[in-house]
Amino acid sequence: MAWDKVTDLALPGREVTHFHFVRHGKVDTGGQRLAYGHTDLALSEEGLRQTREIVDQLVSQFPDIQGVLSSDLQRAKAIAEPLAERLGVPLVVDAALREQSMGDWEGQPWSELTARNVETVRHFWTEYHRVAPPGGESLKDLSGRVLSFLAAQELTLAGGRFVVVAHIGVIRAVLCHALGVGLDQALRFAPLPSTHTWILKAESGFVVQCLGERSVSVKTGAAEEARPEGPAPSRPEDRPPRVALSGSAGVGKTTLGQALAQELGVVYIAEGMRSRLENGLDLRALDHSQLQALMETLWEEQVAQEDALIAQGLGFVSDRSPVDFLAFWMNYGFVHDADASTAVAEKVRARIPLFDRIVLLPFGVLPLKQDGVRSTNPWLQRRFQATVRGLLEEEVGAPRFAQLPPLTALKERVLWCADLLVRAGEFARRP
Repeated sequence: MAWDKVTDLALPGREVTHFHFVRHGKVDTGGQRLAYGHTDLALSEEGLRQTREIVDQLVSQFPDIQGVLSSDLQRAKAIAEPLAERLGVPLVVDAALREQSMGDWEGQPWSELTARNVETVRHFWTEYHRVAPPGGESLKDLSGRVLSFLAAQELTLAGGRFVVVAHIGVIRAVLCHALGVGLDQALRFAPLPSTHTWILKAESGFVVQCLGERSVSVKTGAAEEARPEGPAPSRPEDRPPRVALSGSAGVGKTTLGQALAQELGVVYIAEGMRSRLENGLDLRALDHSQLQALMETLWEEQVAQEDALIAQGLGFVSDRSPVDFLAFWMNYGFVHDADASTAVAEKVRARIPLFDRIVLLPFGVLPLKQDGVRSTNPWLQRRFQATVRGLLEEEVGAPRFAQLPPLTALKERVLWCADLLVRAGEFARRP
């Protein structure tokens, strides 16, 4: 069987499991916003139409599906049952894939719940990841239920392609797990009814191929790679580029990143540390645990910004690569916690395939400037540069990892980076 581009380019293992998560169609709530999770609501007319369309698309695009897993609620089975029948594959229906239970709130309008006890409802939405409705489940409870179920199916599913028909809470929990994002960030993911989210799992981690797409296609998706198999294509791919810049402070990442984003017609993502330092943060005043918490916050902020753009099909230039965060972790002395360090490395490795190029800027080409923010001690910066360069060579490698030549002029740097993408036949130069 031929492997797709994402598998060959992004993941070292040959055994890749494809999960096609599908959210059920729109349900009939009588025109009200209801609290419903386990309530077995019927589909609306629009939901029935959405269901027919997505079943047709899945059958057409993925004839090699090996099985279907589904929640036992009728809004999910409306997709799962005809899909399994048309493909002639096994169907597993299990309550473990149900939506989050709303307990005593099931089937009640949110307006009435809020009017009766606004503080309780507000507390639920503020701490939704760990607070449950009376008699119901928190998102953490849901996540544990769903992930335990999928783990129990692991040997059966490994290396295959499966559709999982479920609910938005289920998909959010799986995405948080796959991307290494805390459940308190789950509401950032909002796949609409009757949409398709494609996740690949391999020994190196997870890759999100697409998130919440209404049109099911093997040629679209958040993590689709553009490198050609063989000769360069005659036309460029439609997806805009995703680039990360790497290197120590003072090598010119911010200036180059802003100019390169403009050249490519994509979004520039600034690093979070610099803005904090400019606003008065004193790193020397932080103890070990506070510094570690800051590193984790910076990571989560950048991941959230990148994932939001990926979900919208947009490109970007990030003023830090995932590998930089691992280099920070090592340089700040957090490696004594082996388990935590392994977890950080796994998160980093899982994100590397999302980038088309990670470009390391050269050290010592531009003079370190005294700006009151970064250290001008060249040996501190050189230590970080050596760490991140070694990690890029080991964890990323060519062709995704590239080193900028010792160019000093901004225009030359921008053109070199842009041409790096154009020469590979991956992207057209943006106007």
